Amino acid sequence: MSIGTLSPGGAAAVDDGAWVPADLLDASEVGKELRRVRRRIARLEARSAELITSAARRGIPEDEGFGSAAGWLVAVTGDPPAVCRSRVQVARGLRSMPLTREAFDRGELSEPRVRLLVAAREAAPELFIRDEELLVSQARTLPSRTFPQALAHWRRLADADGALADAERAFERRRLCVSATWAGRVRLDGDLDPESGAMVITALGSLTDRQALDPEDGRSPAQRRADALVEICRRHLDSADRPQVGGERPHLLVSIDLATLRGRGEQLVDLDTGPVTLDAVHRLACDAAVTRVITGLDSEPLDTGRRTRVVPPSVRRALNQRDGGCTHPGCDTPARWCDAHHVTHWADGGPTTLPNLQLLCRRHHRLAHHHAGHPQRE
Repeated sequence: MSIGTLSPGGAAAVDDGAWVPADLLDASEVGKELRRVRRRIARLEARSAELITSAARRGIPEDEGFGSAAGWLVAVTGDPPAVCRSRVQVARGLRSMPLTREAFDRGELSEPRVRLLVAAREAAPELFIRDEELLVSQARTLPSRTFPQALAHWRRLADADGALADAERAFERRRLCVSATWAGRVRLDGDLDPESGAMVITALGSLTDRQALDPEDGRSPAQRRADALVEICRRHLDSADRPQVGGERPHLLVSIDLATLRGRGEQLVDLDTGPVTLDAVHRLACDAAVTRVITGLDSEPLDTGRRTRVVPPSVRRALNQRDGGCTHPGCDTPARWCDAHHVTHWADGGPTTLPNLQLLCRRHHRLAHHHAGHPQRE
């Protein structure tokens, strides 16, 4: 099997040799072949870094009219700017990291591990020169979960003041971006410092631990984390001590005409973040504050009635006492985390009385409105 040849400099240059189809390999050979391929990829990444360094040293990007090596690399490779900036940073760092560069050339270090070593050198250049041999050895041998921890430990021992400054910078660089997309979804992206991140991970974990979930819960781990984040936010909005905005406690605002709510209009309703289904509106309206607004032909409000609660506090207290928690069979979600669900929706004439109400957790409440039948009480 021919998959490449080695250049005199130690980096790999792929030739036109034929690959053996993966399905023709013995099962025992698949992992071995993958390791060989990843080693050659590392050699190619090392060769790429060498070429980037040479181009920058010789002024090739400027001669070709580019303002930076990263901009030139984008044009040459077509890869995203962030990826190209990272590659330029690695190439620049390797110029002062001879042992790292040698291990990279031999395919002993993957590009992500080299990137971590470059970051460690940037944080403490003189100390890295002293300890490079030790750190490269750890990069070769330590598992992926423990190698970053080993680098952080080295940083603390080698330069305690610098490590403290790193921690402060991590906090200053915290960010969270939340935006509606054109695809009708909401995208979250951000970075947290270790303390804040640990708090978020612990909070999400408290609602996603499989031991506390319904054994028949078919959600993926990513879906469970997404639902947990929404649940934490919902509990905050439902709490009595949340801050007020404009004299009112913040909550979701849904505007819908009665015909649509009764299922005789559109099947999608717009929120600020995008369209939601009528099932979702029914679920939100099971226990909500409702305000009657009369509008003119141009949708201008003409009269606003008094806001009322669909499920008053006294009925909710009785419901909590009677059901004790989610009434879906096998679910033990406590009452304070449940919605008050109308078996026959109030928009269809169902009364807001105990016989027509039951507690359902958010997941089973969604299922109750999504399917024609409703979960039966135990």
